[in-house]
Parts: sequence; structure tokens; C-alpha cells
Amino acid sequence: MSLSTKPYIGSRDFYPDQMKFRNWMFGVQAEVCRRYGYSEYAAPLIEPLDLYRAKSSEEIVSEQLYRFTDRGEREIAIRPELTPTLARMVAARINELPRPLRWFSVGNFMRYERPGRGRLREFFQLNVDLLGPDDFTADAEVLMLAIDLMRAYGASPEHFEVRYSDRRLLEAYLSDYDTEKIRAISRVIDKRAKIKPAEFEEQLATACGDDAGVAKVKKLLALTTESVAELPADELDPEIAGRISKFAEFLREQGYGDGLVFDPGIVRGFDYYTGLIFEMYDRDPENNRALFGGGRYNRLVGMFGKQEIPAVGFGMGDVTLENFIVSHGLAPAELGEARGAYIALMSADLAGPVAKLARELRTVGIDVEVALEATKKFGKQFELAEKKGRRFMLILGETELENGVVRVKDLKSGEQQDVPRQDLAAALGG
Repeated sequence: MSLSTKPYIGSRDFYPDQMKFRNWMFGVQAEVCRRYGYSEYAAPLIEPLDLYRAKSSEEIVSEQLYRFTDRGEREIAIRPELTPTLARMVAARINELPRPLRWFSVGNFMRYERPGRGRLREFFQLNVDLLGPDDFTADAEVLMLAIDLMRAYGASPEHFEVRYSDRRLLEAYLSDYDTEKIRAISRVIDKRAKIKPAEFEEQLATACGDDAGVAKVKKLLALTTESVAELPADELDPEIAGRISKFAEFLREQGYGDGLVFDPGIVRGFDYYTGLIFEMYDRDPENNRALFGGGRYNRLVGMFGKQEIPAVGFGMGDVTLENFIVSHGLAPAELGEARGAYIALMSADLAGPVAKLARELRTVGIDVEVALEATKKFGKQFELAEKKGRRFMLILGETELENGVVRVKDLKSGEQQDVPRQDLAAALGG
């Protein structure tokens, strides 16, 4: 039986040319996060199953977890998200870590889902979290960071918008229902933009179970920032209304108001959200979907039996982000440009001098690939250098060695010249 060359369904292979894009994409994320003072951390790929039973949404635990029993009869899961792990790590050193904590991480995750556009079983995700302050300015900082990430990719308000709400609005309007019913209604609201209006009405009626519930949900979905501010105290705590208003006003004052949209239909799928929730949407009509999102989760760390720490953060998945960057033509052109040098091998006797030349260039920061075998047709080495994406072809033959020069051919322009050994690094841009 021959083995398949395809990766596991819903996962991907990344060849060297694809890694150029991914390294750039993740590099932008790290640069912006560090600019805001966030420190990078990492965590295990697997966790005890109980962590997700207690901290993740029912849908993830029941339908999407990759779970198994290890040789010690322990129930284990491959991480489907990072926030529960973050909470565990912070709780473990709660009295040692200086607050506020500004952390970020890029890692891979797995969920057993039906693969499709923007959704795979294995994905990579940037996680950004701010722990300590329970203030609208902390919410605003995290969202400004998210917007600056989009800007760093070259995106502008014409490409994306931010839809935000407060999870407590939903809880206030559905306070008469138990947790399970609120979850069912939330799932229907979350699907509102993805299904037909008639189907939404039908599913909403089923989830609510009565006309009064349907009316409450529709009233919730019709809210604006102005009408939220006018709600009586017996319907909504004035602190919540005030925080929504201050949050939006602060962002506008800081120059982040373009594309900021209040949307009470944003509910997010995780049960641990306690305040601000937001999602970043692609404005392209052919891909009008959520790119990523996050929110405030003040009680998650405290669920480990220690003190609570207010927290707010977001997760940015690589699949939808890559689709967004490619569809809007935001990838930098230089990613595909040739770079570095390829040193030809004229004969086996010159392997030592060629290796020495390569070492000299590498020590000054120039990427150098060396031919390991001489070919009968010298042109094949030129063809190979071009296929490998090298900018320069270097030739070091007996004549060049005697004269203290290296023949340099620019494979982009076609120009060729003999360059003194001591000037070579400068000629190659080093």
C-alpha cells in the first residue's frame, strides 16, 4: 500500500516559498505587539481535558476537541484556544507577576471542524492579552493594538471595520432565562448574518420558546449607542451604558474612530466574556465575514480558585488573515524578490576556496548558498540559482583566485563584473 502525500484533512504543508509570506505575517504581529510593550510567551500544545470542560464553550468541548487518553490513563486535549491556558499560567504565579501583564503569543491550535474558506482544523493564531486594569482605557488599548496590526499590513478603514458591544447587554435582556437558554439564543444571534432572515426568525423562535423572548432579542438587536444611554436603570446598569459611551469616545479621540460600529448582535461564542466584545470584519462584499475578535474576561483567572484578575484580549487566526491580505493585495512585493547569492563550483578542487568565500560573506550577514557539485554544463548552475530565488551568481575560478577578484552576475539585471575580494560584501549589499 502506498502512503498518501496529502497532509491530514484540514491541515497544511508550508513549503519554503510559503514560509516567506508567513514569516513576514507573523513578524508584523510581533513587531506591533512589542511596540505596545507586550512580552512574548509560549505554552504546551496539549492540556488536561478538564481545563476546557471548565473554561471553554460547550460547542468546543462537545464537538471540536481533539481528545485522547495518554499512557497514564489521563484525559488529554490538543489546545483549541489559548485563553484557558493563559489563565492557568497566570494563576500559577499570581503573586509573582508584575501587573499589568501585557502578553502575546503565536502558536498552532486544532479544532475538529468542517474545513472551508477561512476555517481549517489546524490553524495558527496570535493571542494578545492585557491583565490587571478593569477600565475602558485597557479595552481601548487592546483594540487600538488590533487596529494598528491591520494598519501595519497596509489595510485602511475601506478594507475593514470593527463591530463592538458589551456582553452584559445580552445578559441584561435575557436575565429571565437560565444559562443553557442564553447559550442557545446566543448561538442563533451569532449566526444571524450567515443565514437567511426567515431561517433566523425560525431558529430564534425555537431558541426563545415564546413571543416575549423573541421581542426582547429584537429589541436588543435594534439598540444604538444613543438608545443604550437612554435605557432606564431597571433595564441596564448605567455604569455599563456609560462605559460603552466612554470607550467609543476615547477611541475616536485617539484617531481610531473610522470603521468603529456599535453592534449589539456581536455576542462571541465563549462563555467567559464579561464585558466588551468585538470582531474585526472584512468589508469586501465577497468576503464580508469576521476576521478575528476578542473581549473582556474578568472571571477566568479566578476560576482556578485564586484571586480574580481583570483581563481583556483577542485572538487573530492566520487563515482568515491570510485570505484578507491576499484578496486585498496587501502582501509586500519584495517577498517575491530574489535575494542572496549562489556560488558556483567550477571544479571539485575549488570546493575549499568556495566554502571559505561563503563563510566570509555569511559573517557579514549575506545569505549564501553554495553549489556542492560541479556540473558538466555550467549553465545549469545559473538555472538552479534563478530557480532558488538568488539575486547574485558568484564565480570563483582559478583565474579569479589568482587575481583576487570574484565574478558577480546580477541575475535580475543581467549585468556582470569582476569585483575585488575586499569590496565584494559592499557590492552585494552587505
